[in-house]
Amino acid sequence: MTLPLRITPVLSTGSGNALPGVPAGRTERGGKSHSWDDPRLRSLLEGHGGVLGPCAIEQHFGDEHLGLVRAGEMLALPALVIVAGEADAIIEQSDDGNVLTGRRSSSNDCRLIFRHAYGRVRCTMRTVGNTGDVHIGLLEHRRFDEVQAVNLLRPRGSRGDTRGSLWTTIEYRADPLCELQGIAWRGGLIQIASISLSP
Repeated sequence: MTLPLRITPVLSTGSGNALPGVPAGRTERGGKSHSWDDPRLRSLLEGHGGVLGPCAIEQHFGDEHLGLVRAGEMLALPALVIVAGEADAIIEQSDDGNVLTGRRSSSNDCRLIFRHAYGRVRCTMRTVGNTGDVHIGLLEHRRFDEVQAVNLLRPRGSRGDTRGSLWTTIEYRADPLCELQGIAWRGGLIQIASISLSP
């Protein structure tokens, strides 16, 4: 089922960091505050996180989503929340439809936090030439720690040629009670075309 999505920006308060206390994507151990405990983000999640999604959703980025999510800000969509860490994220048009991407060839930092937890996640993305290595982490629903990670090396052609692009689909099926609630993206530039979520 494809849901029509509307953009609801989440305004930052005070310092300009969407997630105060800890840089985006990092965790403080030893009982200290966790970066994902930000009440603005938790208020956007069903049951404040961990509630299993009721049905399968195919997430695309429509024309109404086009625009910039500045570093340190969040963008709320009905199925997920885009959290831009220390780099801007952009929803833009490409030759193959609209994609979520970044502005840098490396040092990108973005989280896609699902409104519900899901047992199966499939993400279709493209890596492009002239970019750095990409880290994709899958986040569990309790503390948003990475439970699985995939590293995509910078595309390298023959004789140093970096033209062209590589389409990749990452699919993960979680064990019961270990569902996922997000995707972390750091490093090189990618273009995320779609995300499929199933309970």
